[in-house]
Amino acid sequence: MVEINSCFQHLKRTYIFSLIEEKIDTLCKNVSANQMINLSIGDIALPLIPIATQAMSQAVLEMGTASGLKGYGPSNGYLFLREAIANTYFTTLQITPDEIFISDGINTDITNILDLFSLSCSVGIPDPTYPAYLDATILSGRTKIITLPCLETHQFHPYPPADPCDLIYLCSPNNPTGVAMNRDLLTNWVNYALKHKAVIFFDHAYEAFISSIDVPHSIFEIPGAKECAIEFRSFSKSAGFTGLRCSYTILPKALKARCEDQELSLHTLWHRRQAAKSNGVAYPIQKGALATLQPQGQSEIKAQINSYLAQAKALKQGLIQLGLDCYGGIDSPYIWVKTPKGKTSWEFFDELLIKCHLISIPGVGFGKYGEGFVRFSAFTTPDKIDLALKRINQL
Repeated sequence: MVEINSCFQHLKRTYIFSLIEEKIDTLCKNVSANQMINLSIGDIALPLIPIATQAMSQAVLEMGTASGLKGYGPSNGYLFLREAIANTYFTTLQITPDEIFISDGINTDITNILDLFSLSCSVGIPDPTYPAYLDATILSGRTKIITLPCLETHQFHPYPPADPCDLIYLCSPNNPTGVAMNRDLLTNWVNYALKHKAVIFFDHAYEAFISSIDVPHSIFEIPGAKECAIEFRSFSKSAGFTGLRCSYTILPKALKARCEDQELSLHTLWHRRQAAKSNGVAYPIQKGALATLQPQGQSEIKAQINSYLAQAKALKQGLIQLGLDCYGGIDSPYIWVKTPKGKTSWEFFDELLIKCHLISIPGVGFGKYGEGFVRFSAFTTPDKIDLALKRINQL
């Protein structure tokens, strides 16, 4: 009989989200689903911006003509989109279009990037953080995993470990804590990577939400980062593309790694990997992404981002007024809330769900150091924020 990949047996955290669904299903047997307020999911709550829908509609009509027919697109994305990204965000950083790779979501690239590296590489993963980093590492067969604790005493920032680490996952602004790394901390990480010849996987999905002056909008603002970092960005949260799937990876040509007795370009290897395993992102989707980079598109998505940030601010202030310790919500749409009276993550989650009909995410679902916290998302509407605070006030 054919054997499965035994690494699946080592996954530990997949149960939490199915357990959340089970708890909600049980409650909904006695409570209408319309009474539930979902502040858990990191998904959009506002419609796609008009200029993007118009561009995608036009692209579909274009493909319905003989002259506009499009088949398989480039595995690294159409040049028109890569040029627009470079010109919009990276002109001063001297990132070129051919260092940008278009894909169908950060989750795809930030997990598949492990394909480029030896199984012997050690992997540093913050805790708490986005669960896909650990799951992908385990599924790839890697066993040298270094936990990078993100503790309340350190403002939930990961700090470089004492020992060398080959591959390092960083997320800023962080999902789930909502806290962003400032320039000094990010510089420490880049210097660490350069010293140990490590590679940083920099998840920058929430870059568009950054408002703090001392928080970089790209890791490549830090000197030396092009020799040690790969940055991942998305249209999902910045432009509401969660249901369309479009992101991009910036892999500088200066980044190299060792193969036996020679150094090889990771850019060349990633290009080869994408050519083998990707058929690219649909033409209409890339046209829609292009539209969001136009002046009108930038204005429209900025208005949506400001709306989510305003809701995050209102939620955080309301929770603080209720006596809860809260973090994040400044450079991201997430609020990291300390559970009251020593309750566990699950105990507070259950209380919010049963008594307030409010869905959050237990912090322990993002790692063992997330115990004692829950995460709230501001991807919702102002009326639901107000109603959620009123219900919590009744506890």
